[in-house]
Amino acid sequence: MNINTILPTVYTPNTLAASSVLRSAVSEESTDSQADIFIPVQQAAETSRAGSATSDQSSEQRIQQQQAEQQANQAGQEKQAQQQQAQIDQQTIQTLSTLDREVRNHERAHAAIGGQYAGAPSYEYERGPDGVNYAVSGEVPISTGAASSPQMTIEKAQIIRRAALAPAEPSAQDRKVAAESVQMESAARVELLTIEREQRIEEQRLHAERSEEGQSMTNKTDGSVNNSDAAGNTPRADQAVDDMNEAQENMYNELTEQLVAMGGAQQPAQSLGSIVSRFA
Repeated sequence: MNINTILPTVYTPNTLAASSVLRSAVSEESTDSQADIFIPVQQAAETSRAGSATSDQSSEQRIQQQQAEQQANQAGQEKQAQQQQAQIDQQTIQTLSTLDREVRNHERAHAAIGGQYAGAPSYEYERGPDGVNYAVSGEVPISTGAASSPQMTIEKAQIIRRAALAPAEPSAQDRKVAAESVQMESAARVELLTIEREQRIEEQRLHAERSEEGQSMTNKTDGSVNNSDAAGNTPRADQAVDDMNEAQENMYNELTEQLVAMGGAQQPAQSLGSIVSRFA
């Protein structure tokens, strides 16, 4: 038996084919591994960029929304401020309008009662929010000089006092002028009483002289004594003088009490007008 025919043929591996298969397997495995490694990294970068863009867009939207809210709030505040200012302006106009009416009525009352002794009213103005000038104070000039006679001075003083106190709420200056008119009237009454007293004394003296002359002629036969004093005043004349003095004192005291009462009266908080100017 031939040994070569019995023994199996020795197995000799195909190294070239194996090497080729191995290289192919390694190459394919490397390609797949690269794909598995680098593709997810690119996707993560793209996802990150997309997220960042979305975040930037959201932040910009929030800023725009905040700006819009601020503008809306500012517009609302400006509108509210305009409404408040409009209310203040309206209240100011109403106040000025009321004051204007009161001031004009006040000064017209002075002028109407003062008559020939009072001048025309003059006013000071304040411009309102509506552009209109409103009278806020005023005055009426009035003459406080003495008249040509004590009696006319008394009548003038009474007119001045009524004119000064004519408004519903006389001012401090009005009351001062009224008090001065009381003094004016008091002085005129004293002067008038003095004149009347002197006239009565003169009349009494003349009457006493005439009576003395008639009585002296009658008493030449019986030597009766004359009751006249050295000054020529009879007891009747002295009594008349005393009565005049008493009446004068009573009147002066009464006018003085009126003056004190007027000077001590409570003054209004706001003076709407005054009689301040004087002319003779």
